[in-house]
Formats: sequence, C-alpha cells, structure tokens
Amino acid sequence: MICPKCGKNMVLGALGPSAKGALYWAREDYFKSKVCIFFTEGNAIKNGAIHIPVGNGVTQNRTKAWACEECKYVLIDCN
Repeated sequence: MICPKCGKNMVLGALGPSAKGALYWAREDYFKSKVCIFFTEGNAIKNGAIHIPVGNGVTQNRTKAWACEECKYVLIDCN
C-alpha cells in the first residue's frame, strides 16, 4: 500500500497493547514468531515496533488519528 501522506510503501502490521496501557504497532511476523499477549517497551522497540501513545486528554495529549467512517481506514500520526 502506498502512504497517502508521503507516497512510500506502507507495511502491514498489527496493533498490540503494552502492559502500561500504550499501543504498539509491529510487523505481522513478530506475532507469528511467539505467543505474545503484551509488549514490553524494550522488546517492542528492539523488534522495530512503533510506539503509539495513548494520552488521557488531561495530563497527556491525546494521539491524533484520522478515520474514514465509510471504509474504516485509520491513519495515526505518532509524531
């Protein structure tokens, strides 16, 4: 898939929770290689995961995301 923002190839992956309430994105092969319920931050980053902060809107900013309500496509900006 081509990124609509930068035009480069996107990589298919999946979201997984961390034990501390954040989300991480990782390539699908990460999940196939082991039984994984939660990421640890160090393990996730070491395996190329992308940290997706989940702010509560009070003490931390909420992470912005765009969604198409018709097709359910979601883009998350983790910057």
